[in-house]
Amino acid sequence: MSIIPQAALTTIQIVSGLAASAKNAVDLAKSTSNNDLKGAVSELYDSVLDVKARVLELDEEVRSLKAQLAQREEIEGPDAQFGYFHFKSKPDKPLCPKCYQSIPSKVVNMGPRDQRAGGKMRFCPVCNFTVTEEIAHHVNRLTDHDPYSKDDWMR
Repeated sequence: MSIIPQAALTTIQIVSGLAASAKNAVDLAKSTSNNDLKGAVSELYDSVLDVKARVLELDEEVRSLKAQLAQREEIEGPDAQFGYFHFKSKPDKPLCPKCYQSIPSKVVNMGPRDQRAGGKMRFCPVCNFTVTEEIAHHVNRLTDHDPYSKDDWMR
């Protein structure tokens, strides 16, 4: 019997202790001539090993989810203007809102601002999501003659 309080033990420690106890029972059952007891103890030991493997898988999943949660706590957004998310430590490096809000969530930086005919834009390199941050202002050119006039073509 362990002197460590149950509340202080991790799930892995509890299952490992259970596996050790089941292994002890298997070793003791080997010395008996009762085949039914040997079979039952062997099945119990196999089941305990299956539970231990599953607990290890779940423990890894919990670690992964905790890491994702910690990362989400470092991210702010969406901002009201463009819907960007960003790391608190990097407010000038926006994340793609489409990728970040997808399932599973992906943390992808938007590309740099790019001057295009439509204005200043950012593109996501993963999903091609586009945000126009500043619309281009086109200047209407005035000419002193009509280029489509019939009289004007031979001047």
